[in-house]
Amino acid sequence: MRQIRHVSMLVVLTAGLLSWPYPGTGLAAQAAQAVRTKIDVSKLGPQVGQTVPDFSLTDQNGKTWTRQSIMGPKGAMLVFYRSADWCPYCKTQLVDLQSRLDALRAQGLGVAAISYDSVPTLAEFASRRKITLPLLSDAGSATIKAFGILNPLPEMAFGPEKDNPEVIAELQKYVAGGRPSPSWAGIAFPGTFILDPQGRVVSRFFEDYYVERSTFSNIMLRLGKAAAPVTATKVTGTHLTLTTYPSDSIIAAGNRFSLAVQVQPQPGVHVYAPGASGYKVIALSLKPQPFVRVLPMTYPASETYFFKPLNERVPVFQKPVTLVQELVLEGTATAQAAYRGKESITIEGALDYQACDDKVCFNPVSVPLSWTMSLKALVTERAPRPPQ
Repeated sequence: MRQIRHVSMLVVLTAGLLSWPYPGTGLAAQAAQAVRTKIDVSKLGPQVGQTVPDFSLTDQNGKTWTRQSIMGPKGAMLVFYRSADWCPYCKTQLVDLQSRLDALRAQGLGVAAISYDSVPTLAEFASRRKITLPLLSDAGSATIKAFGILNPLPEMAFGPEKDNPEVIAELQKYVAGGRPSPSWAGIAFPGTFILDPQGRVVSRFFEDYYVERSTFSNIMLRLGKAAAPVTATKVTGTHLTLTTYPSDSIIAAGNRFSLAVQVQPQPGVHVYAPGASGYKVIALSLKPQPFVRVLPMTYPASETYFFKPLNERVPVFQKPVTLVQELVLEGTATAQAAYRGKESITIEGALDYQACDDKVCFNPVSVPLSWTMSLKALVTERAPRPPQ
C-alpha cells in the first residue's frame, strides 16, 4: 500500500463519575444501598428515551435559563460537572467544551453546563477562562437531585459509614484519592446528556472514574456527527482506501478519546466483520503503552454476503464504514507524573484485514498506522482566596 499523507495530532483527557437511579427520590437510602451493591453508572439518572426534569437556573452573567430556553433546533447538550472552582478535570472539560461550542451549535444543539457552584464562583472562572457558554448555578443541588445524579459520597465520608471499606473504595473511585472536603457535599456525578427538542434523552455519557471524561469531539464522533478532521492520514491500496484521524488533536490526563479509521473497499471487494467464523476479521491492533487504556472497538452494522461457490453467508463490510477505537489517557497521579514535561504522545498500531471479491480471497494484510497527539496540562488554578 502507498501512504499518501501522514499528519501529527494531539490528544486530551478527562474523568467521569456516577449518578443515582432516576427519578431522584430516597437518595440517601439509594446511595447507601448502591455503595453496598456496587454502582453501575450506566443505570444512574435519566435513561435514553426518558424526559429530563425542567429547571430554572441562573448563569454566570445573571441570566435565567430553563430546559426549553437552552434548546437548539435539534436539541441540547447538558453537561453536569463537579466544580469550576476546585476540580481540575472539570475545569479542563469546560475549556474543551467552550472550544467546541461553535461546532456543537452548528449541529443544532444548545449547550449548557450545570454544577453546584455559586454564581460568583462561575462568574470568576468564566471571566478568567473566557467562557461564554451558559454555566448554570445549581446552588443547593435541587436540579442535580431531580436528575437523580447527586453524589452522596462526600457526605458519607464524614458520617457513620466513613470507615466502611466499601465506602472508602467508592470514594477513591468516584470522588478523590484521599478524604474529600466537607464543602464537596452536593456535587453531581459528572455526565453528559444529549436531548431531543422535547427534552428526551437521545444519548448519555458517564465514566467509571472521577478523573476520566469523554472529550466533546469524541462524543460527537461516537454519535456519527464529528466535524471533518483538520488533518488525517490517507492510505490507498489495491483493495481498500483508509483515512484515519484522532477525535482530538490535543489531549489531557483523564481524556477519553478515539481513533477513527474510515474504510472504503474498492468496487466488488469486501472485508470480514465480527462474526465471520474462519476468516480474518478487520481489526485495529495497538501497541501497548503505559498509562494508555484501550477500550473495545466499536463496529458499525455489517451486511450479510452470500458466497455462492461455498454456499455460505458471512457478515462483511462492502460499503464505506468508520471503525472507532476508544482509548483513555489515564489521569492518575502516576500517569500525570510520567507525562509531565512531554509535549506529545504517539500511538502506533496496524489495521489487519483480509479482502475478498466474489471469486477469491486475497492474502491477509497488516497496514501500519500511527497517531501523534499533543499533550496539554490540566487547568488547576483557582480563584484568589480572601486572607484568613
